[in-house]
Amino acid sequence: MMPLFFVGAALAAPVQFDRVDLISEDPGTFVNYELWGAPTYPTKAAIRLVTQVKPVVSIPRVPGLTVGVSLSSQSVVYERPFLIDGLHWTAGVQTALLMPRGALGGVAYRTGRWRFGVSASAISGSTWARPSYGQWTVLPTVGVGVGKKPKPEHLDR
Repeated sequence: MMPLFFVGAALAAPVQFDRVDLISEDPGTFVNYELWGAPTYPTKAAIRLVTQVKPVVSIPRVPGLTVGVSLSSQSVVYERPFLIDGLHWTAGVQTALLMPRGALGGVAYRTGRWRFGVSASAISGSTWARPSYGQWTVLPTVGVGVGKKPKPEHLDR
């Protein structure tokens, strides 16, 4: 229930457009499953590509907190600077129709309007009809997003 509280609180706060993830890091199934089947099933891959495109907004009251919503998944992700300018660590919660179903963690690199991410996505098969967290799948994921040019963030050293 706690992730639902965070999703609700994040959605209630004022938001700003951050980016559109053209390839979304969560849940990560497009790159791992659908992309490789595109030559055989191009229509299925095209539909899955569209359903995973994710507009992402940032919450100005909480620097680094973003909320993304696509047809296949919703996510609340915290992203903070790490080591060098442009590099960020990320951690987040994934939901499907606001049912908590997984988490992701990784790194992202922002340059200009572009954001490139690499994460590990842990997802369960849990649904509202069958809430079950007994079986998990961990997938390596990549993400590509484009949006507004971020303000420079300097590392606290």
